[in-house]
Amino acid sequence: MKRIVVDASVVLKWFLAGEDNSQSALVLLDKYVSFDLEIVVPSLLEYEVLNGLQIARKRGRIGRAKTNMAVEGFLGLEIEKKDITSFYPRIMFFSETFNLSVYDASFLAVAEEEGIELVTADRNLFNKVEKDLKWAKWLGEKTATF
Repeated sequence: MKRIVVDASVVLKWFLAGEDNSQSALVLLDKYVSFDLEIVVPSLLEYEVLNGLQIARKRGRIGRAKTNMAVEGFLGLEIEKKDITSFYPRIMFFSETFNLSVYDASFLAVAEEEGIELVTADRNLFNKVEKDLKWAKWLGEKTATF
């Protein structure tokens, strides 16, 4: 079975309507819940998703009830989370090499450690790594195979 890492930019598209490439993100979610795809993430994904949903609520994109429902739905998915403590040398390397936040670099480190693709909808992240990290995939790529 195919395994991938997804970052918060992909996960948030599962819950926020009208996002670019949200259909591609939902395909990944559907494959995950159908047991056709395994998703692995750094443990910090929970914080990023909760923060993203809270920001969306504050901006009026979704209401409190939908925010709560999204959080419960996300947590109920029980996505495999990796403790990133032992990955810190690679996290720091990716952060420094590609001028990324430690948060973004954590997703790269998990994908590298697991030997699997990272799928992101964060254009800035993807643009910084695409030439050097062929296993980093843009959610909107027509050639991406999930």
